[in-house]
Amino acid sequence: MEPNTSNLPVRTLIGGFFLSLLVACATPSGDSEHGVGQAQLTPIAPGKGIDEFVLVDCLLPGQIRQLGTRMTYLAPRRMVKTTKSDCGIRGGEFILFDRSDYRSALQTLVPKAQAGDPVAQTYVGEIYEKGLGLPSPDYGSAATWYRKAAAQEHRPAQTNLGSLYERGLGVPRDKAQALDWYRRASGLTQDRLIFESKLKAEQAAFRREIAVRNQVATALRRQLRALSAAGSSRSSSPGTSRSAEQARLRRQVESQRLDAESEAERRRKELHALEQLEQSEAASGKPADSGKAAQLGKLELSRNEEYRALLDTSRRLSQAE
Repeated sequence: MEPNTSNLPVRTLIGGFFLSLLVACATPSGDSEHGVGQAQLTPIAPGKGIDEFVLVDCLLPGQIRQLGTRMTYLAPRRMVKTTKSDCGIRGGEFILFDRSDYRSALQTLVPKAQAGDPVAQTYVGEIYEKGLGLPSPDYGSAATWYRKAAAQEHRPAQTNLGSLYERGLGVPRDKAQALDWYRRASGLTQDRLIFESKLKAEQAAFRREIAVRNQVATALRRQLRALSAAGSSRSSSPGTSRSAEQARLRRQVESQRLDAESEAERRRKELHALEQLEQSEAASGKPADSGKAAQLGKLELSRNEEYRALLDTSRRLSQAE
């Protein structure tokens, strides 16, 4: 799909593959007050434009990784949540829409979904599943879009499709199908080193994501307070009234709060899927696989941490005003 750079929202490709090999993920610099390591980030200075506060789903190029002395491999491309500018610096593609207006969001996402973008397909599926901005949920359409993204190995879509099969919404109720999709979404593998490498990369990416989310939430809160306290009728942007700037910032706060809630809900679904896989293993009557049990346990711990951190970010955004 050719990128369209003439208008926003857009999905933009910036940089090349070889640049991505030189850009490493930020590493934790200690524990934050919320239990998640903070990434090394450039502070968002007061007076920055609204674009500095826009978070996007950024698809980063794959990185070359080495497993001990055994092998070197190219990791799959990773989806992270970060700012527009940071996504560009790291050589990523992004997709952007406004969660505070789901009707316009659907109009933005459907063309990208029809063009084959699995992230857009999953978002469209979520909008139909929850009936956001629609008269009512449309589970059949949700299943259709999830299936398209799931076929491209997009794990959130695989989890969501499994959930529909488990509940019999938009598709026949089928526990076996649900478990199959849950297994595919879990990322479990017989190779312990590959699993550990993937999990560590995911955890590092999430630490960076939550640090960005919380930093942006704090910056938005400060900007809103500064505008409220200002005696002037003009904002820091020439030609823009203070009330208009406040409205734009509040719209960003609401969009990002809904995004954090949606991501927390996805982690909750993943935790449920892992529980179902554990129950299936226990009920199979086969000898326990200690390696698989250990992997499931580590995934549960990781997803629980992410779930709690995202709920905390949502609360921060709720208090932004």
